[in-house]
Amino acid sequence: MTDFHYDDNKITALAPAAPGWLIVVTSPTSGDRKVCQIVAWAAQCLPAPDGTPEHNVHPVFVLDGTTWTLGDLDRIIRADGKILAPGEQP
Repeated sequence: MTDFHYDDNKITALAPAAPGWLIVVTSPTSGDRKVCQIVAWAAQCLPAPDGTPEHNVHPVFVLDGTTWTLGDLDRIIRADGKILAPGEQP
């Protein structure tokens, strides 16, 4: 069996998000909480603590002019995002 290396936050699939989905996250530039539109959903394969692959779906959003996933943002600032369904208020 061949060992396969799972890169941190590797996106394995991407699907557009329906309008109205939002996420509240902390801006790494200002430190303020911001409401951002979710533009897509990313399937990501991340290593679990035991090294096995762990597949999850994460929001893709635009914050401070850059496209992020929570995993990418967590490398810079604690990404404690709150996802809001269409019609849900922040």
